[in-house]
Amino acid sequence: MYLDVSHADVHSVDGRIFKVTFAPDCMTHACRCVRESDRRRNDACCQYGADVFVPERQAILRRATEIGSVLKEDRKNPAGWFDERNPEPDPAAPSGIILRTATADPDDDTSGCVFLQHDGERGCGLHHAALLHGFPPAEIKPRVCRLYPVSFGKGRLGLSPDFNDYSCAGDGGPTVYRLMRGAIGEIFGAPLLQELDRLESRPTRSRLRALPPRPVLHVEGAPDARDSTSAD
Repeated sequence: MYLDVSHADVHSVDGRIFKVTFAPDCMTHACRCVRESDRRRNDACCQYGADVFVPERQAILRRATEIGSVLKEDRKNPAGWFDERNPEPDPAAPSGIILRTATADPDDDTSGCVFLQHDGERGCGLHHAALLHGFPPAEIKPRVCRLYPVSFGKGRLGLSPDFNDYSCAGDGGPTVYRLMRGAIGEIFGAPLLQELDRLESRPTRSRLRALPPRPVLHVEGAPDARDSTSAD
């Protein structure tokens, strides 16, 4: 399923990103949690918070004033924006660890990312703050959020592990690659897009495996199954 890619960081890509579709606009999609009997929950993919690299955390804190201006009163304090209780060691990550954004209730890891807009407009508060104050969302938005529903790790670009958990997957919009092509290019550069465009345009052929003929069983006293005549 993974296809080889010639790129400094990305070594292979899951071919499904060229085939499966995704909701074209998260802000208007009525999210449902497929594994929870289609329970309605807007911004469902953000319910657990997000992985954050140390430089991304620093970029967010540099814009604390702007970000705080769009958050609810009890979330304006940057001291509560990150869950640093259990940093995940990762030699490939900047500074060697991965942190997470905090959730609205620190003791409930499904209570929603602390940066979600839970009243008024839905969506990401980081993205909203950037648009409101006139700087690019990519300056402060974690890479994992910018790429979703694409994931990246260990040199592989593919679908996020929770891709099929939410109703936005297979919603009939563009393919995942077409939808996320811009973000992929911003993060990994034009050379990777050239590689992926080539793979996207490559014709695919599905081959059916030929099965051996089934043996004919002969039972003593029974008519031969190959005999086209029948007894009177």
